[in-house]
Amino acid sequence: MIERRPDYYTQFHCLGGACPDTCCRDWSVVPDQDALSDYACAPSPLRERIAQNLTTDEDGDTCFRLDERGMCALLTPEGLCPIQRDWGEEHLCAHCAAYPRFIEEYGSLTETSLAVSCPEAARLLMESPRLALVETIDGNQEPPFEDIDPELLSGLEHSRARILTLLDEREGTIWEKLRTMLAHALDLEGFIGMGEYGQMASPLPPPLEPDPSRRQEPTVRLLELLAELDPLRPDWPRLLQERAAQLSALPPSGYLRLRADYERANPHWERQLTNLACYLVFRHWHKTVNDNAIHSRAAFICASCAALYHLSLFQPGEEALLWSRFSREVEHDEDNLDRLFWALGHWIPADFI
Repeated sequence: MIERRPDYYTQFHCLGGACPDTCCRDWSVVPDQDALSDYACAPSPLRERIAQNLTTDEDGDTCFRLDERGMCALLTPEGLCPIQRDWGEEHLCAHCAAYPRFIEEYGSLTETSLAVSCPEAARLLMESPRLALVETIDGNQEPPFEDIDPELLSGLEHSRARILTLLDEREGTIWEKLRTMLAHALDLEGFIGMGEYGQMASPLPPPLEPDPSRRQEPTVRLLELLAELDPLRPDWPRLLQERAAQLSALPPSGYLRLRADYERANPHWERQLTNLACYLVFRHWHKTVNDNAIHSRAAFICASCAALYHLSLFQPGEEALLWSRFSREVEHDEDNLDRLFWALGHWIPADFI
C-alpha cells in the first residue's frame, strides 16, 4: 500500500471563528448514523438545540438546517460550532470532523490532501515553497480495486509524475507549461482510448509559449461560462460577470498593463499559480480511471488557473479567498464539473492560457 499527502498537510489547524469564510455554510451536512446516536446523548441544553436544528432534505436524509444566510443554524454569532466548543471535537459528525481533508483511494494507493475550498488550506498551499508530496509504503502488495485497470493506473502514475515535474522544475512560464500539459493530455487520451497504456510514457511535446495579448477575449468567455454554472451563492456569478465585463472593456494595451502591474506588485504570483496547478493535478489526474477523460481534466486545470489568475488581477492580496470560493462553487459540485468538462471539450482550451 502506498500513501501520499502534501508535506504541509499536518500544518493545518482550523481557524474557527477567525476564518474569513466558514465551512459551516452553503452545504447541507448529513450526519452519519453514529453521530445521530451520539447527539441523542448530548448534554442539555445542547441536545435540544441540535434536535431543533436537524431537518430532512429532498432525498429524505437527516441534515443540519441552514438559516436564511446559508449558514448552519447551529453556528454561534462568533462563528463557532457549539458541538465542538461545548462538548468536544470528538463529537463532530464524520463529515465535519474530516473537512477540509479528503481521501482518494484506488486500492493499492491512497492519497490524502486538503481541499482549497477551505481558506486556510488555500493559504497553506499558496505560501508553500512548492507542492512536495510525502510518500509512505507499508509493504503490503494490495492490487487496485476490481473496477480499476492496473495498467491504466500505472500509466496515470507515470504521466502525472512527469506533469508535476514539468510544472515545478522545468524552465519556462507557467502558461507554457500548462499548454504543454494540455497537448500531452490529448495524446494520452488517444492512448487510453486504444488501450495502449504503455504509450502513456511517451515524451512530452515541445513547449509552446502563448501570446499573452490573445488571451483577453477567451478569458472573458471563460468567466462568462463559469458564471452560467449553478451557484452556491448569488454573489459568485455576479462577481464573474463583473470581472468579465471589466476585462472586455479594456483595450489590449490596458489588459497587458493590468497584468504587468499585478505581476510586478506580486512577485510570487507564478509560484502561487504553479502550486495551484500542482494541487489540481494531484487531486484530479487519477480520477481518469472512472471515465478516461484525461484531456477534459487537463483543460479544467488550465481553465482554473487562467480564471483565478485573471480574478486576482482585480483583487490582489485576496488570492487564497478567491481559490476557496472557486473550489466551493466548482470542485465540490459534480454537476458543475461535468458541465465544465463538456464545455471545455467543445472549445480550444489553449486560447485562454
